[in-house]
Formats: sequence, structure tokens, C-alpha cells
Amino acid sequence: MDYLEALKKCSRCGGCQAHCPLYTETGREAYVVRGKIELLENLLAGKLEWNERLSDIFSACLLCGSCTENCPNGVMGDKLIRSARKDLVLVKGVPIVKKNIFQHLLTNNGRLNAVGKLIALYQVSGLQKLVRGTGLLKLLPGQLNKMESLLPKFSGRSFRNQVPRINNVENSKIRAAYFTGCVTNFVNHQVGSSVLEILKRNNVELIIPEQYCCGVPAVASGDMETGRILAERNINIFTELDVDYIITDCASCLSTFLEYPELYENEKAQKLIPKLIDINRFLVEVLDIKLNPKGLGKKVTYHDPCHLKRIEGGKESPRELLKRLSPAYEFVEMKAADKCCGSAGSFNLTHYDLSQKVAKNKVDSVSECGALVVATACPSCMMQLEHSIAKRTNSITVKHVVELVAESLRSEMNS
Repeated sequence: MDYLEALKKCSRCGGCQAHCPLYTETGREAYVVRGKIELLENLLAGKLEWNERLSDIFSACLLCGSCTENCPNGVMGDKLIRSARKDLVLVKGVPIVKKNIFQHLLTNNGRLNAVGKLIALYQVSGLQKLVRGTGLLKLLPGQLNKMESLLPKFSGRSFRNQVPRINNVENSKIRAAYFTGCVTNFVNHQVGSSVLEILKRNNVELIIPEQYCCGVPAVASGDMETGRILAERNINIFTELDVDYIITDCASCLSTFLEYPELYENEKAQKLIPKLIDINRFLVEVLDIKLNPKGLGKKVTYHDPCHLKRIEGGKESPRELLKRLSPAYEFVEMKAADKCCGSAGSFNLTHYDLSQKVAKNKVDSVSECGALVVATACPSCMMQLEHSIAKRTNSITVKHVVELVAESLRSEMNS
């Protein structure tokens, strides 16, 4: 990205302040894109050099895109900051912990599966309960104890290794490939199972190929080389498939796939764009799925993932599905539906306290609208919401929209 072109567009109006979740919580100019632009100008002028302090400042961004969406001059703040992180990595390198995760785990499915099994063993063996109960976590440096509390319940096996790679159905008129994403693959198996169940009942033939992380954790941290490796693998895998659609249940994965051509100037990636589609939009616009649920009208609200709400059909399709769940569910809109929940991939790990302050506004909004269920379309958001809600109440559950749709189909079959 051309820094100078972007910097010239900024008129210093400060409009981004009103929409930045981090500025709202801290009131710190360095946390908003205008403040970061000021620092970038000084870096370009040679008045500053990349150091740990600047690294901390540029890591403090959710990349939620609210500044970009509301900038009157068209400054793409999120992409500007991502470019700055790339330059930071070129100068300072990737931090050792992230380097090991990105370059040695995300690029190696065997190692990633092994780590998933170890985390599951840590949880089911009683070791996690022992560690938490004895207070050993408090002895860990930094925010590691808080980061451990964010660990969702891992499955001992990857989802992709438990289901058929090709789900054949009779009289199928649509053939689709499913990009499961890392969280569905290791944590939210119920989301993946719901996708398979819904598509099978609607005569969609589904292929689940070997695949890799979409690369968003690396890209968001400035490690573009690892992002490129992962992208090229996925591009090669999915362009070889004879399918009508490539679906995903993860907002972040979808937005990353859609950016592959721009990020890596990969012509082959362009072939994927017309086929890529969010599962919610697929169910509404392609299948036009019909639901006939039974129930008493439990209130459900919806949280907009930042990466999905700006994609075609990203705001409308999940809401349309929730409305089709009536009368089993009564859809109610919450005030802060389109505000970031504070997850931002690994942001809630590296900036736990700040991310929880952002999340509190979302939890308060859910409570105010009276919903007993908050639905969303991003597994990362699901983990953040589940953790943040559990700290305050146990009366609200978090579900992916497709879980509710699958639940409705099962109730129809059993009635």
C-alpha cells in the first residue's frame, strides 16, 4: 500500500475517533488511525524509527474497519495499519511466539493436529482444572493467565478427520466445497456438523478437501510471507476442484480468501472469487431454504462480525435466516449489533483487558434487548462472546446461525 497516497488523503478531521472501539475505551490518540498516521509521517520523514513502543501502538488495532467505513476522505485505515505491521516485521522480524505459531504450526497440519490433541488432553485429563484451582496460572508472566482463561474446549480430533471428504447425495444439482477454517476444525465441531446436515438435507454434494489456515493470523500480524505460503496452498487446492461454490462458515476466512488476488497478485486466485460465498448467503440466496420450526418464541439477537457485514449479503442473510426461524425464535435487533466484539483474531490474547472492555458493550447490548440467544457467523466472535458473557451471566447462550437452522430442521423431522 502506498503510504504517501493514504497519508495525503487524511484531513485530520478526527471523524475516526467517533467510530474506533479502542479510542472509545481509552481516549488515547495513538490508538486511533489519525494518531497512527501522524506517527507514520514521522517514520517516513526519518524522525522516528521502529521500536518496541511503536510496535505496541501499531499492534493496538482491531482491524475492524470502522474507521475506513466512516472516513469522508476514503482513507483505508485498516489496510494502512496492516501495511505498517508488514513494514515493522521487515525491520524487527516476527516475535518469536508468533513466528513459531505461524511458520511452524499453521503451515503444517500434522503439527497443528498434534497441538490440538495436546490441548484437549490438558483439558479432559483434569490438569487444566488442577492448574486453575491451585492458582498456578497467577504465577505466569504478563497476561498468560488471562490468555489461558480464553481457551475454548478443544476436540481431541480435527473435524475434517472425522467426516467423509466427499458427501455424495442423490439427485444433487449443486456441488460445493467447504472451507472449514481452524476454529470449526478444532473447536466448534457442532458448526461443521450443522453445515453438513443442512446441505445433505437440501441435496448439495459437498467436498471437504485437505486445506490450510486461510492465513489471516499471519497477515494481520504483518507476516505476509507465511500468509503467502498458506494462500498459495489453498488457491492450488480449491482451483483444482470442479465445484459450483466454495462455502465457509467463518467471516474472517471468507474475507481473507476474497483478498487473495489483491494481497498476493495471484491471477489463479481470481478464479475463486465468483465461487466464494458465506454459508448464510448460500442458504438464503442459492437454496432459498424453507423452515417450519415449532416453538415458543425464544428471543434471539445477532452480532455482526466485522469481516462479514461489508461483504455482499453479509448483513442481510443471517438476519433473514433468523427471521425464518419464527415462531421457534423471535428475532430482536440489539443496539450495538454492528459494533466489534473485541476479538479480532488474536487481539483478545495479546490485549486481553482492552478486548474485554470492548466486549462489555456488546454483552450489555445483548442483555438490554432481552435475548436469551446471541447468534453470529464467525467462530472467532463466538469464542469471544462466550467468554465475555460467561463472566457476567449464564442465562445467555452463543450459537452460530447454522446451528439454529440445523436444530430447526431436526425438529421438523421429529414432529
